[in-house]
Amino acid sequence: MRIWEIFNSKLVLLLIGFILTTIAGGLISSWLQRVSWKRQARVDLYKKRYEEGTQFLNEISKLIGYRYFLMQRLLWAITDSQENKLQEIEGKYFKAVIEWNSIYWMNRNKIRLLVGEKQANEFLDYRDDRDPDNPQSLHYRFVKAHRHVIKAKKKEISVSEAQAEVYRLNWACCLLFEMVTTEFLERAASLQLLEIPDVSSRARQHLQTRGVG
Repeated sequence: MRIWEIFNSKLVLLLIGFILTTIAGGLISSWLQRVSWKRQARVDLYKKRYEEGTQFLNEISKLIGYRYFLMQRLLWAITDSQENKLQEIEGKYFKAVIEWNSIYWMNRNKIRLLVGEKQANEFLDYRDDRDPDNPQSLHYRFVKAHRHVIKAKKKEISVSEAQAEVYRLNWACCLLFEMVTTEFLERAASLQLLEIPDVSSRARQHLQTRGVG
């Protein structure tokens, strides 16, 4: 039997078809496994990012609320004029301030990665260095309110004036909570939590003016 007749026989054609089908099936199966693994890995990463995000929102809400509460208690203690109570609350407050100052850069970066540059600037905008009496970001609003409370303690300004600034700070805290939480939920719903926000042109310009980048 000639070789071409052998290759043209039904048995050989069936065998070749089986081999090709097996190879093609293996390739398709391998491709599907890789696609499935990548999809599952992305789902797992997304789930982890969501859990990390909700945990961070809880932590920063607690941090902001704790410092604000101690600031308000300090102002009340100044009003009561009870020296022992004032020293106790003042000690707790300044301990909270130290904790705040040690991690506010980290918190700004987390907000940027979690929701975006705009919200990060709402928390901490370095441009407020230039205009400390009219801050736009929450960190520098805390700084301004802090100065007012200390001035009230020294009787350089009235307690009512310091209280008004603390009330404005409270409103700013509420607005930031609402903004960051809403943006996070919107990004989660639209599956954007794994996207890394770009540095805005304003932020990049600010860094360049400060000699960074």
